[in-house]
Amino acid sequence: MANNNTSLDQLKGFLNKLFQFDSQDLDFGVYKILHYKRKEIANFIDQLLVDKVKEQLQTLSADESKQIKEQIADLEKDDIIKGWLEAEAEEKKTLEKFGKDKINQYAALKAKATEATVSVETENQIYNHLTLFFSRYYDKGDFISKRRFGKNEKYMVPYNGEETHFHWANHDQYYIKSSETFNHYAFKVQTADGNLVVNFKLHDAQLEQGNVKAEETNFFMLADKSPEIKEKDDSDLQFILANKQPAINDKEITIYFEYRPLADDEKKKVKGNSKQDTLDEIAFEYLKKEFSTNPLFANLWKPAPAGREQEGKPLLLKKLQHYTRKNKHDFFIHKNLKSFLERELDYYIKSELVNVDDLYVTDSDTHFDRLKHNLKTIKVFKSIADTIIAFVSQIEDFQKKLWEKKKFVLSTEWVITIDRLVEYIGEEAAKPILEEVIKNEKQVAEWKELFGEKAVPKNKDDFKADLHTWRKLPIDTKNFTSLFKSTLLNILSVNIQLDTYCEGSIIESENYHLLTAIKELHGRNIDCAYYDPPYNTGGSEFIYKNTFQHSSWASMMDNRLELTKDLLSDKGVNIIAIDDYELFNLTQVSNKIYGSHNLLGNLIVEIKPSGRTNDDFLATSHEYNLFYALDTTQIKVNFEELTDSQKEEYKHEDTISKYKWRDFLRTGGYSTPEERPNSFYPIYYNEQTKHISIKELKGYEIIFPVDSNGKNRVWRKTPPSLQKHIDIGDIQVTRKETKFKVEIKDRIKLGKRPKSVWVGAQYDASSHGTKHIKKLFSNPKFSYPKSINSVIDAINLVTNDESIVLDIFGGSGTTAEAVMRKNENTQNLKFILGEQNAYVHNTIIPRVKKIAYSFDWKDGLPKTSAKDGTSSMNGLGVFFKYQRLEQYEEALENIAFKASEDTLQKALEFDQYIPKYFLEFETKGSQSLVNTAAMQDPWDYKLKVWDGFTYDTEQAVDLVETFNYLIGLHMQKCITKEINGKKYQFVYGHNNANKNILVVWRSVKAWSLEDYKADAAALKEEFKAFAYDLLYINDQAHIEGYQPIEEVFRNKMLS
Repeated sequence: MANNNTSLDQLKGFLNKLFQFDSQDLDFGVYKILHYKRKEIANFIDQLLVDKVKEQLQTLSADESKQIKEQIADLEKDDIIKGWLEAEAEEKKTLEKFGKDKINQYAALKAKATEATVSVETENQIYNHLTLFFSRYYDKGDFISKRRFGKNEKYMVPYNGEETHFHWANHDQYYIKSSETFNHYAFKVQTADGNLVVNFKLHDAQLEQGNVKAEETNFFMLADKSPEIKEKDDSDLQFILANKQPAINDKEITIYFEYRPLADDEKKKVKGNSKQDTLDEIAFEYLKKEFSTNPLFANLWKPAPAGREQEGKPLLLKKLQHYTRKNKHDFFIHKNLKSFLERELDYYIKSELVNVDDLYVTDSDTHFDRLKHNLKTIKVFKSIADTIIAFVSQIEDFQKKLWEKKKFVLSTEWVITIDRLVEYIGEEAAKPILEEVIKNEKQVAEWKELFGEKAVPKNKDDFKADLHTWRKLPIDTKNFTSLFKSTLLNILSVNIQLDTYCEGSIIESENYHLLTAIKELHGRNIDCAYYDPPYNTGGSEFIYKNTFQHSSWASMMDNRLELTKDLLSDKGVNIIAIDDYELFNLTQVSNKIYGSHNLLGNLIVEIKPSGRTNDDFLATSHEYNLFYALDTTQIKVNFEELTDSQKEEYKHEDTISKYKWRDFLRTGGYSTPEERPNSFYPIYYNEQTKHISIKELKGYEIIFPVDSNGKNRVWRKTPPSLQKHIDIGDIQVTRKETKFKVEIKDRIKLGKRPKSVWVGAQYDASSHGTKHIKKLFSNPKFSYPKSINSVIDAINLVTNDESIVLDIFGGSGTTAEAVMRKNENTQNLKFILGEQNAYVHNTIIPRVKKIAYSFDWKDGLPKTSAKDGTSSMNGLGVFFKYQRLEQYEEALENIAFKASEDTLQKALEFDQYIPKYFLEFETKGSQSLVNTAAMQDPWDYKLKVWDGFTYDTEQAVDLVETFNYLIGLHMQKCITKEINGKKYQFVYGHNNANKNILVVWRSVKAWSLEDYKADAAALKEEFKAFAYDLLYINDQAHIEGYQPIEEVFRNKMLS
């Protein structure tokens, strides 16, 4: 029984680890949900599983086993049994005649005891196999095929006999890890006179790529960094870490970390299975030693607030462990965990439990008994494993549901420059709005920050007197009230179609969620998707699971490219920039999604002419742009425009076009008669009449394609093709001394076909990327941006005048600027940019505003005229919107358990409830899963959102824009008005099927029947202004032919 307890305890310990009950600091995401249901799950682990094993094995209980042993002991004291046990065979037969009943009773009890012993051993075996099987796949919140070593293969790869097959460890999983808290994690601590903000920031460890082995484990540890002091705009000094000294800025401390493998000397100091915990404690002790005397940090050393954390654990240590564990757990969600584990379970049974030698059957009873017992063991093992699989699959599927669901739009803001506003609605109509704008201190302060003091009017009178001088200043609705925003949209809706005139969208979101959000709206509408993903070279730009660096990256790209494919138009192209490190994996993943036949080409761009100095062998100077089309037969690549010097080569001109004469003799590769037999033939020429013929004529010179060395070559055209050119006068023959030369007109092209290698100073990422952004921002937040020219030229190859360009790895906003610069040439391209980091607000949005103001910048300010000192305002102006989407972690934070006690009690009586149904059943109606009851007031539907420190902030979401995305509504008008003292919003537009759609939103809280009647009368009057094919109204309405928004909303969001 001791072994049984050990095996059972090991299984329970593993399952507790699987559900993270052994780690109380994991109080985020799905772990918070599991801890909430800890009692029920613990009961499942401790009792229900054990009962099920015993029931199926028919194992005796401990009391029953004890009772049998006592009965056997009592019988062995009986003289008959005692004599029978000691007797020889012949004597036993005699005793069996007299003591038959007692002997039979004893034999039966002994058989039971033996069977019980075998059952206990079997039970022990089953527990061992359960632990062994599931531990093969579970690692820190993920189910994954962990690397295992052995003589024979340990896994099966799904394969259907293709010529080649690309497979990676996480191919059937979503990569879900956000780098937001990886690069920067912050929390607040109360101090005597306010709050202390504590930042954990990741500092790139400068590791040589060749020195990091893929199987080495990365850890978070305090960083070493050379001393550096930066001056902030507000004249405060921010001290950046110098030899592990955190940066302190007034009431803000920044602690820098590296994420890397342990160095050899560090491995000697940090040992055991909990190396990260050890490193956390080392960091904590170091920081405490350095700063414990500073009263500002006093609360960091005190115990964390009461909760699930271990009592007495200091707040800073708790936060350190939260930061490191959060970034080392939960990288993936299985697309179908149940199917994966069931497939692996079948393979495990066949390879580990079924003995092929059992096929060689003997006739002995013991063989069949053993075989029967083994099959029973396998059956029970599989049954219990299936139950555990159902349980963990329920949890995984719940996470998948939250990951896949379309996300709420948390906020929407609009930006319009003054010239666009005046152009769209007229100067007189714009004046009341502009009067409010100039009075807004936040807006004026933003102008000063973006464009400098000189670019901003000194007072209201200056502003009103000369709008032209301030025409490129952008108005951002974030600086105003919701009433101002709705008023602005009202007046714009009267004069323009919002979606048609809106030039771009910037969406703050994890890029997978962005793609699912825009799928209905922009499906088959994107002509160009330009992606510059993290290159996965080991820096902080991409967080991957230890020992799964390449497969983590492959899954990330695979998930996102699959969605991108659904967005591309028939002529759409996906351009992906990459370097050597992941080129192979990107090519294989892209081939899987688009098909290798849809690879248009691999463009090589020299981005660093001097070469990378930290390379061990060749100094890398290039990167790649892979061009994948949805359908290559639909693609017409735009030629590059000829340069002035190239145009000058075409000195001749006829009625058709300019041209130059080109040698008709083909030289170089593939230019011999053996290679092109149809192009080797004589040309006949009459020098007096200038007549050229492909037929032999008397008195004509015979000209063969022979080069200056006397070697036979071929002509550029076959005889039939040459005849056509002769007929239209495109061929001439000239004489040079004794030799004739045949020439053909080479007509000027609209452009030249782009080459697969781009070399030029304009592609230098330093000069036209890093230095370029330093012109826009005196203190840029983004490092190593692309050359603006490489992006412009790349998207120019595949876009037309009306194309939409998508970039889900927005970075510094280079793609948006590229689109805006292309629009200088009377084009009307639009951009959609996605990014989830702080770059959205400190770089991308400001960059778009700056480029809309002027194309020429220096030291963060627009260039000024040498003549009068005025700012250059040669930008085109802009009208765009930016939004923030709900994220996966926010969806998890808004899950609530709402089942009543009575309902729960009845459900718990069903033994499959906990392992299969509790999450789905008890979380219905959660805000993130669409609580239709809370939609009665569409402007007060709230979610808990991340505010940079916690999820404690509640915010009303933008249901209107969320619904627009869900139904694919191109919003042309958004009109808000008050009717009968109640707020109404009418959203009008069309979908991609060209169906006109009207959506009506109003708050119906506490409405009576009379309110609904008045509502119906009002709506019928309002509808006269709209011609629609589909009508949506929230809540109920006394209107014929409408669809309730709530039902459509739920179905679309969760589908």
